[in-house]
Amino acid sequence: MEDTSLSVAGWLKIRAFTMIFLGFWMITPPIIPLFIAYLLYVRFILFAPIFALYLVWFGFTYRWPERGSMPSLWFRTHAPYMAWAGDYFNYRIVKTEELPTDRNYIVGSHPHGLLCLGMFMSFSSYMAGITSLYNGIRFWSVTLAGQFFSPIRREIIMLAGIGAVTKRNIQWVVRRPEKGQAVSITIGGLNEAIVAAPGQYYLKLKDRKGFAKLALTEGADLVPMFHFGENEMYEAVEGICPIRLRNMQARLLRTFGFCPPLLIGRSMLGLPWGGLVPIQTRMESVIGGAIRVEKSAKPTDEEVDKLHAKYCEKLVDLFEAHKANYGIRPEQKIVLY
Repeated sequence: MEDTSLSVAGWLKIRAFTMIFLGFWMITPPIIPLFIAYLLYVRFILFAPIFALYLVWFGFTYRWPERGSMPSLWFRTHAPYMAWAGDYFNYRIVKTEELPTDRNYIVGSHPHGLLCLGMFMSFSSYMAGITSLYNGIRFWSVTLAGQFFSPIRREIIMLAGIGAVTKRNIQWVVRRPEKGQAVSITIGGLNEAIVAAPGQYYLKLKDRKGFAKLALTEGADLVPMFHFGENEMYEAVEGICPIRLRNMQARLLRTFGFCPPLLIGRSMLGLPWGGLVPIQTRMESVIGGAIRVEKSAKPTDEEVDKLHAKYCEKLVDLFEAHKANYGIRPEQKIVLY
C-alpha cells in the first residue's frame, strides 16, 4: 500500500530520488557507453572531439580516486535528491560521543544493505548536518575501484568525496597534515547486500580484518556506525529457489566484483504491486565512540585480532543499546559471519 501521509510534493520528490539514485547505480553503467557509441556512429565529426577531451580528462584524473577524489563542499551541501530522501525517511544522524579533532578515524559503516544509502546520507552528503555535529572533522568515504570506470557517474561520486577502497587511498586520507580526518568504509561490502532483508542483520565481518591492521599501522582510531532502517527500505527478491539465486549472485560477485541489487519496493505509480520506490521507514545512522588505537608500524596477528575483536564487541554493544528505539525485538541480534 502507498503511504497516503505523503504530500504531493513529497510523492514527487521520492520518485525523482528513485529515478536519480537507482538510475545512477543500475542503469547508467551500460547505457552511457552505448549512448556514446551511438553518438560517435551517427555524428562522429561533431562528437569525436568531445569524446577525445573526456578521454584526456579521464586520463588526467585516473589516479584521483586513490588520492581522495575531488570533494566539493557545494555539491555535498546542495544535492537536492539526498534532501528528498532525508525527508522521506525522516533521516537523522545520532551522535553518541565526541570525536576529538586531534585524532584521525576509520569508521566502519554497517550494514551495506541493498543500496548502501546510509553511507551516502551520513558521510557523502552533508544534508543531514554531520559537519555541525562533529565540528572540525573532515569526512571521506570509499567504494569499489570499479565504480570509477563509468563516465559521468565517476565524477558524481568523486564530487561527493568518495574514493577507491584501496590501502593507498585510505592512507592518503589519514596521513594528511591536518588531523581530524574520518574515512568511512562499508566493511561488509556487496557480500552483505546479497543477504540483506528486513529484520535480518547479517554482517560480513569475521574475516574482514584489513581495516583493523590499517588502523594499527596508521594510528587511526576505529569508530563503529550502524544504519538502522537500511535493511528495511526494500524487500529482497528470493525467487523460486532462494539458495540458487544467492549462489548465482555470489558467483557474479566473485567473477566481476559487482552484482546488481535485486529488490522490491513500492510502485512508481502507486499501484498495488511492487516497484523501485523504497519503502518508507524510519532511518537513522548511529555513530559510536572511538576505540583508541596506538600506532604500530608492524602489528602482529595477535594485535590485529585483539583490535578486531574489540571493534566487533563495540559494534554489537552499539546495536544492542539502540535497537529498541527502532522497534527491533530483544531476541533479534547481529549475526557476524
